Amino acid sequence: MNWFEHPVFIERVAFLDQSQYWSGERHADYQLFALRHLTAQAMNVPFYRRMMDKEHLGPESIRSLVDLRRFPIIDKKTVQGNMALFLAEGADRNLLLNRTTGGSTGTPLTIWFDGDFHPRNKAITEHYMRVFGLDIFSWRSVRLYGDRIAPEILAEGRYWYVVENRKLVMSCYHIRRESAAAYVAELNMFRPRYIHTRPSSILPLAKYVLEDGLRVNPIRTIVCDGEYLTDGQRRIIEQAFQARLFNVFGHTEACAAGHPCPHSDALHFIPEVGILELLDERGNEVTEPGGRGELVVTGFDNPIMPLIRYRTGDIGYLGEQECRCGRHYKILASIEGRIQDYVIDSAGNPTPLAPAVFNYNDMDWSGIREFKVIQERAGELTIQIAPEAAWAADADSAKAILASRIGGILAGFRIVVEIVDDIPRSAIGKHRYLDQRLDVKDKVSFR
Repeated sequence: MNWFEHPVFIERVAFLDQSQYWSGERHADYQLFALRHLTAQAMNVPFYRRMMDKEHLGPESIRSLVDLRRFPIIDKKTVQGNMALFLAEGADRNLLLNRTTGGSTGTPLTIWFDGDFHPRNKAITEHYMRVFGLDIFSWRSVRLYGDRIAPEILAEGRYWYVVENRKLVMSCYHIRRESAAAYVAELNMFRPRYIHTRPSSILPLAKYVLEDGLRVNPIRTIVCDGEYLTDGQRRIIEQAFQARLFNVFGHTEACAAGHPCPHSDALHFIPEVGILELLDERGNEVTEPGGRGELVVTGFDNPIMPLIRYRTGDIGYLGEQECRCGRHYKILASIEGRIQDYVIDSAGNPTPLAPAVFNYNDMDWSGIREFKVIQERAGELTIQIAPEAAWAADADSAKAILASRIGGILAGFRIVVEIVDDIPRSAIGKHRYLDQRLDVKDKVSFR
């Protein structure tokens, strides 16, 4: 069964469409109901059951949304170091699905889920695409993301292929000044209604379009996700493609989803997906528009591996809580925590790294505790990995597997893998996944 025919998908889309204009009070009532249900589910998860037994906490204790704060805040390291404790008892990993997230800190985390999770999660995408006025099932579209192109297609001088006569899948790894005109010609011939992409994937093409005066037939709508987007980058993309850009917030953990609307670029966070807290450095909720805090999320959609008060590591700014669209959602004016990064190939061309290392369709970080990518010379990447114990026992195999995985995506780079005990951190306890030691400002002048 295709995911869009799944009863869970159909029911979920209908529910999100119907509930989007509820009053704030009704959204709060739903979240309280969902939090109680989540608390009951969490009783099957060893980490939460131990905590709730100790604190004498249960579903009947959740009398208001304020009671969410009785749960401790957790982060990726907490889950990663206690994976077995975060899986629902009785869950057989052999029967579950999973995907791995890296995040800008370079700490991979595998998320486990059941067969209903995927259609439930896809329903969120269908819902916000409807908000943007897009039809994902019949309209022609472009996916310019992190997909690999088969060698036989590349041998023909093409960097794309078509799926079901309506989706043009294009490589973001072969966009160069000398290939930009071919990309534009293919776009003009295909005539898509919208593009789905990452900011770092489409920015190089937008730059070449403007600098070289290439003519792109207006595409009208571009949907971006996965990365931080500056106002200057938005202007470049919108000008190049004569489009409105909708930048969406989502994450592999699937605890929160935020989307703009036809009236605003601010992110409207869907209450039915989970609870979003924006906490300042003291752990207090940010309440004044313009206030800055970290996104801490509680997801309703994954009973196999529920995450309650999970630190995303993303920093956001609270927006005005009224929008002309009429949705009574928590609104963030912007998020600053996702910065896209580029590496430079041997010919001096900028290549987006995030689509390669964080694309869970092609890249698998299982077995790796932490990683960092270092670039000191064009065309060469050094990847430091701190493996899990099982991998560390056979360091040569671990290095070969990882080099093969990422080398198959970034085929134009020489990949060197180093095994390390730990990845050094900054004074505030964080590290970036890319240590770019080349001066790339002139090559990546998108701001």
